[in-house]
Amino acid sequence: MVVIWTKIAERRLRNIFDYYFDAAGHKVAVSIVADIINSSDLLETMPLMAPIEKDLVGHKFVYRSLIVSRIFKVVYFIDEKAECVVIATIWDCRCNPLTLQQEIQK
Repeated sequence: MVVIWTKIAERRLRNIFDYYFDAAGHKVAVSIVADIINSSDLLETMPLMAPIEKDLVGHKFVYRSLIVSRIFKVVYFIDEKAECVVIATIWDCRCNPLTLQQEIQK
């Protein structure tokens, strides 16, 4: 399956890079973003590898969350008709889960 990134997910990835670039330097920022991208690439061949995101049950799609580096979740759903995996957002696990629900609209 093809992996597609939403604009929100791309923006989140850029924000993560910018934050870690300022806080810890270029090498750390590149490493974290590379971990997220490499983990997301696994979804091409194993789209069901992550568990269903319990905080998003009842939404339009069945969302799954792949944890990366114990800090971030790659939140995605599978579009069976288009035969693709859609990455909806990258979520910081330290944030309030209610804001994740607000970001992923029903």
